[in-house]
Amino acid sequence: MVETDPIQALIHQATIVGLLCAFVAGLGEWLHQRRINETRALSFGPEGPRGWTALVPFLRTAAALILGFSLWVLAHLESKPPEIDPTQEPSQHLLIALDVSPSMYLEDSGPERNIRRGTRASEVLEAVFQRLDMSRTRVSVVAFYTDAFPVVLESFDINVVNNVLNGLPMEFAFEAGSTQLQQGVEKALSFAKAWPKGSTTLIVVSDGDTVGGSLPARLPLSISDVLVLGVGDPHKGSSVAGRTSRQNIQALQRLAVRLGGLYHDANTKHLPTEVVRNLAMAVPSVEDQTLLRDLCVAGTGIGTGILALLPLLLAQFGRRSPRSRSAVLTGQASK
Repeated sequence: MVETDPIQALIHQATIVGLLCAFVAGLGEWLHQRRINETRALSFGPEGPRGWTALVPFLRTAAALILGFSLWVLAHLESKPPEIDPTQEPSQHLLIALDVSPSMYLEDSGPERNIRRGTRASEVLEAVFQRLDMSRTRVSVVAFYTDAFPVVLESFDINVVNNVLNGLPMEFAFEAGSTQLQQGVEKALSFAKAWPKGSTTLIVVSDGDTVGGSLPARLPLSISDVLVLGVGDPHKGSSVAGRTSRQNIQALQRLAVRLGGLYHDANTKHLPTEVVRNLAMAVPSVEDQTLLRDLCVAGTGIGTGILALLPLLLAQFGRRSPRSRSAVLTGQASK
């Protein structure tokens, strides 16, 4: 939430450019109109040109606005993903605190409630990954169960992160016991302390099946956004290790409140587009850019077509026909 949506910023800039083009075109049309008024009778006779030609200045001005807007957008849209320089210092961080306890393998998630909780978490996070500008963002994953340790730190390769999220059996690296959600979050936050202020989005993924614990009284200054994603059926429990496990919505909501973030039940619903779009490291999605590019290509064609066809239309249909001119002259003579 630190930065404006790049698409909105680009549209705002293009609107200003379009209005400037329209102003210049309108000023030129006004000066041109003053000049042709002086020779109107000599050029077109006392009856003047056809009535539709009065729209020409407005059409040219509108075409200049459309062209200015469209060309500015097309010139500044990214035509290809930016190149990643591993040695460059990142300006944004995505920090994921990932629950890898055995309950995350229960199959009660998804629209049909037939996929693993961990798999569902990976599907939901994919919406965030699609928005990452990896040329300036690094991704870190801290796994937690009875303890917590980093699995990926400041990676620029999203494929590595996906491999960690998709079925890597990390629970065997921990001793068996109860899930320490708060301890996992605290360990994840410890890595964010050294990062720049307001540069980090923290995403906690868990089913909330945890024991009590404590959190730091104050978040690191680097944290700008916090999302808590819940997976697992919150109503019907499933058996694991001799007990029943279900998503603990209350525990996850309390965690989100204490972290000053948002909770989202991701068990059957993907993240809202507005939430993903407003993340600090988010960039326009491919769909957003494609739609805007197509509209601006069409706008360029429309604006160019108007400017190219108007001279031909004026030459062919701007003057009155001899019959209409004689009718006007006859009417004036009768008066």
